[in-house]
Amino acid sequence: MDNIILIDAYSQIFRCYYAVRTAMTNGRGEPTNALYGMARMLLTLDKTQPSGFGAVCFDHGKCGWRCELLPEYKAQRSPMPEELRSQIAPIRDWLEAFGWTLLEEEGREADDLIAAVTAVRAGRPVRIITQDKDLAQLVVGDEVRLMVSAAGGRWEETSSAEVEEKFGVPPSLLGDYLALVGDHIDNIAGIAGIGPKTAAKLLLEHGSLDGLLAAVDSLKAGRVRDNLKAGGELLRRNRRLVGLDETLPSGWTGLEGIRRRRPDWRRLRAMAEEQGFRSLLGALDQAAATEHGEQLTLF
Repeated sequence: MDNIILIDAYSQIFRCYYAVRTAMTNGRGEPTNALYGMARMLLTLDKTQPSGFGAVCFDHGKCGWRCELLPEYKAQRSPMPEELRSQIAPIRDWLEAFGWTLLEEEGREADDLIAAVTAVRAGRPVRIITQDKDLAQLVVGDEVRLMVSAAGGRWEETSSAEVEEKFGVPPSLLGDYLALVGDHIDNIAGIAGIGPKTAAKLLLEHGSLDGLLAAVDSLKAGRVRDNLKAGGELLRRNRRLVGLDETLPSGWTGLEGIRRRRPDWRRLRAMAEEQGFRSLLGALDQAAATEHGEQLTLF
């Protein structure tokens, strides 16, 4: 198996946290809903999408260069709920026991680490588990696709055609598109008067953001042209902000450094017992038996 699976850690962790909203605690009274959701997702992933290589990419601190460009970058985001923050350490333990490499670097965002690994995929197919639209910039035909879990243990993939259908531009122009319309989630303001349809139309007509700015004087007189002419510097800044930094993390040893390890089924079962995840015990036993016929039940 030469395929690579890259998980946008906090995108998936938050998704699990909000998806499992029933009150779940372990014997110590600690919240476990996000951990349980991640555990179930990893079991499904291991069963339905086996991979030779894989990493879980974490944001680590503020992205300094983006904050220098835009001090209010992501400043409007609420802090992580404490009942979720307390689950991050056990989630990391579970990921490592499942054989995943954790990738992170101070001042780097998970998006950039995912882009960096994707850039050196050496022809291997890549599937990126995320809900972050910025990563749709990386989609390339059947080679690189986004993926989210769906009902019944299925996975829904986003192809190049689906990116274009959603945004009106192909993945290669998505960064230019976001520079024009802005991104309220990241606190990035776009050009006034330019919405999604106008942005897509302009980019398809002129080929790129650079092509559009070069031809701005030839546009029909009006608000759009005036705002584009006045917003050249903002657009160039936006393009840098929404672009993905493909610098590999320090200490990168090549794809062998993210080769999947066999899950430690005994450790996982012990962790499930400790957290009170009795509904997962049978699935863990079955997964271990399928892999190498080992009986895990602990006495």
